[in-house]
Amino acid sequence: MSRLSLSGAVIDLAAPDAAATTIAYAALLDTPTGEPTVSNGSVRRHDPTSGPALVHFGTDDPDAATRLLGRRDLSPQEPVTVTPDVGALPLDRRDIIAIDHLVFTAPSRDHAAALFGATLDLDFRLDRTIGDGVHQMFFRADDLVVEVVAGTESDESRACTLWGVAWRSADVDATHRRLAGGGVTTSEVRIGKKPGTRLFTVRDPALATRTVVIGPLPDGASDDQSE
Repeated sequence: MSRLSLSGAVIDLAAPDAAATTIAYAALLDTPTGEPTVSNGSVRRHDPTSGPALVHFGTDDPDAATRLLGRRDLSPQEPVTVTPDVGALPLDRRDIIAIDHLVFTAPSRDHAAALFGATLDLDFRLDRTIGDGVHQMFFRADDLVVEVVAGTESDESRACTLWGVAWRSADVDATHRRLAGGGVTTSEVRIGKKPGTRLFTVRDPALATRTVVIGPLPDGASDDQSE
């Protein structure tokens, strides 16, 4: 049976000020030149008049994926190519190393399951109700997690929307110090809801989406508190 086997992502953000967004991601990801790139994806920008934020999932065979999605009644856009971030620090010398997860909103649980699970073939890992019929769903594409907060709307014509991005840091405290030292506004580091993690929020409108940095607890630290 044909499968898409998607992995990684190119996040194409609707950013009204391209220069400010370029500077913001250079600061966040420690990538001073080129296209901001981490181990499992990269960031691009477009004018908001061209439409909302897009996410392009990676595949080893774009032509086969395009044919399969066409048979599933979708019209995928032309494949995009990730350009290496020439001149940036090597990944093994950065504190932010990957996209940890993408957060989407969806009109309903069935809509999310059909799109991310059945159509895009992502590995459907978890579905839980978080109140008033709202579902929090988790899918996986290789080492990239997709979280979907699905409502209870009956209008299935409304599209799923990118809500935010969580970036994975090898050392949350080091990332927090680096960003604060560079004048970037952040929250305090706090214990994450996922066991064994800590995180903080980055408050910069130029990032063009909600942004958090998440990483493991230091050795010997306790996570007996909740976010």
